[in-house]
Amino acid sequence: MTILTYKTKLKFDSEQDKKAIIAILELERDIFNFCSIKCFNIEKNSIVLLHKLCYKEAKNQFPNSKSQIIIKAENNCLSAYKSTKSNKHKIKKPIVKKRLATHFDKRLYSYKDGILRLTTLNRRVACRLTLYSKLENALSKGKFCDPVIFSDGKNVFASLTFRFDNISSTSNSYVLGVDLGIRRLAATSQGNLYIDKEFNKRKRKLRYLKRMLNSKGTKSAKRHFRKLRNKEKHINHNFTHHLANKILSTNCGIIALEDLNCKSLKAKRSKYQNKNRISQIGFAQLKFILTYKAELLNKKVVCVNPAYTSQIDCVTGKKLGERRGCRFYSLRGLVYDADVNAAVNIASRTNLPVSYRNILDGQAIVNSPIVGKL
Repeated sequence: MTILTYKTKLKFDSEQDKKAIIAILELERDIFNFCSIKCFNIEKNSIVLLHKLCYKEAKNQFPNSKSQIIIKAENNCLSAYKSTKSNKHKIKKPIVKKRLATHFDKRLYSYKDGILRLTTLNRRVACRLTLYSKLENALSKGKFCDPVIFSDGKNVFASLTFRFDNISSTSNSYVLGVDLGIRRLAATSQGNLYIDKEFNKRKRKLRYLKRMLNSKGTKSAKRHFRKLRNKEKHINHNFTHHLANKILSTNCGIIALEDLNCKSLKAKRSKYQNKNRISQIGFAQLKFILTYKAELLNKKVVCVNPAYTSQIDCVTGKKLGERRGCRFYSLRGLVYDADVNAAVNIASRTNLPVSYRNILDGQAIVNSPIVGKL
């Protein structure tokens, strides 16, 4: 079973219909904050107890609201408190909801023939989805679950979640090794190097601006810092998706990655003067995206021990050579690309057939000259 979520913008026939949806989202937010005050004083997380305390008062305070909106706000409020406590955060004051977003269940929406009908305070409003290739493909294969409707105050969006079985693929059983890095973001055992200098340049610029703003300490600097942090997060997330798509475009059925846990990263950081560089790379995010996208293609992602993968000769399987920068000098007289050599070693640790091509770094096999004494 694979779960995918797509975001799309909703198109309305009139501006009044859009305002009606935004109005019901604002009402749900207000009821949520009203219930949050009651829930803050309750020791036990019980929907029955919260409903007894909130429903009648909410009905009197918000007379235009429908019963399902109040019940939805109660459930959302209780879920927020449960998740906060499960994450071991201390709740010192009632949780306040600011965003306009909520789940619409079967009693609040209907979908038929490409038209989504949403409940408002007066009637149901019809709207259409903004379609694109991936969403059209998902709609053709199955139905989506209860959507999340949210708004930024100007436009209304829907988050649609699909659940369907894995898609069959013609992938073979060969393993593609992937070595992750900093300047070279990824290198595969097939000799493909993924380097984006513009992305690295843009990232360095954002990180420099963040350091300058963080040193200021003013309110405006902190506000600007938060915007840049979100901007960098979205840029990294978008780039990681594109990188995962390129890695999965091969015909290999298994993708082998390094198991970069906390201990291995801690040991790796000590080799660099700037210890903050590795923390800026989304290794875990790339692994997560590769894993769920591989399931769609009936592929598999495995992790192996990363120890000494850059110091082992991938041909002999022994530590017979030396790495200097981007090159690996073998004792056999050959020069390999260091990252491709590491990627082959990563794939070899799965004990399965490895998919690799030329690993030489632009070098040819040259016999050592015979020099005699004069």
